[in-house]
Amino acid sequence: RKTKSPDNILITLTTKNADLRSSMMGKSGRGKKKRSSLTNQIETEGKDDGPIVIEHLISSLSSQLMLFALCESMDEAMSIADAIVSDCDASSDNLVEHVAALLAEYFEDQVTYDQAVNITRSAIGLTSTPLTPSSDGANETREQMEHNNESDEEASLSLSDNEEYITEGECELCEREIKLTRHHLIPKSTWKKIRQRIQTASNAMAENNTNKARIVLGDVLFAEIPHDILNDASLSKGFLNKTCDLCRPCHTQVHTLHDEMVLAEKYPTVEKLLEDEEIVKFAKWANKQKCGKYSLSR
Repeated sequence: RKTKSPDNILITLTTKNADLRSSMMGKSGRGKKKRSSLTNQIETEGKDDGPIVIEHLISSLSSQLMLFALCESMDEAMSIADAIVSDCDASSDNLVEHVAALLAEYFEDQVTYDQAVNITRSAIGLTSTPLTPSSDGANETREQMEHNNESDEEASLSLSDNEEYITEGECELCEREIKLTRHHLIPKSTWKKIRQRIQTASNAMAENNTNKARIVLGDVLFAEIPHDILNDASLSKGFLNKTCDLCRPCHTQVHTLHDEMVLAEKYPTVEKLLEDEEIVKFAKWANKQKCGKYSLSR
């Protein structure tokens, strides 16, 4: 991975924070006024521009998570930042404390509450000088972060099947009562390759070559695909169309942690998803959070 000096990274983040402070204060010289509370900063942006401020906060917080090497990719950082900010009341005077508490809870083995407060203040733009990141975080280059941002569009395409909420009920991962999206356990983008593998495995089974069929499909898929499909590959449509109901944060996290072919090969059932330590960690954390904008009442 390419490296760049910590000074350059800090300059980049300082610029982002300066832009965030500017957008919060507006363009009419309000920055010269004494800020009585964080609420005033957000409200001075104007009623219509509130969502933009929240969007900037998510972006800035995710940059901080990357800078301090708390996440392995910008996709993961954006997912966690979105879940945290969505659970907060942006008009609250205690926004810093609330965000910091959620950060400290999620990264309980990596960040103290005081560190989480400083990260949050820096993300919001209340810290004039960015904190010194860990040595690992300093190695995250601007080019890498830009590359990760460019992949956001590709990630959103992979989530095309969850753009619309399909129902309300219990998320099959975090178990919250919440608005739900549909997750294809075998992602659509992998169907062509998986169909070919099923056909090859079916041919192998017809020759009584079970070992070849297992190698072609992999141990997990071979164990999960019903034997009638292995005997007749034309029946694979039902298996490929299997879905589960996930809330948006859990759905996003699943696609953030694994690419779609890995999901198809290793995690074709909810039970398999719940065997992944990172998914379970996120689901347990999400279970304790408010539903926020994904609440049934909204």
